[in-house]
Amino acid sequence: MTFRSQALLKAAHRFPLRALCGKHGYTVAAHSNELRHGRGIGHKAPDFKTAYLCGDPGGCHDLVDGRAGKLTKDEKRAMWREAHERTVALWFEYGVVQVRG
Repeated sequence: MTFRSQALLKAAHRFPLRALCGKHGYTVAAHSNELRHGRGIGHKAPDFKTAYLCGDPGGCHDLVDGRAGKLTKDEKRAMWREAHERTVALWFEYGVVQVRG
């Protein structure tokens, strides 16, 4: 079973400052496109493998998914990974994810 969390997905809208480009506005939770992260045809990666990216037409999410720009596969992966690291930091910094002791 793939991990799903509406809390992680909806939290993207709490952060108008995008994790990657730093622009303010519409933020979306962009799932990883890597097969090793659980993605497949008609199947998204787990929700903890999301990065908060701008949802503007032609923006970061479109770049990572290949709908805009001419980035190589390696460039798209590097872009998503950087945004994911920043997104996970936001989760802990703002209490979206908490560690229980």
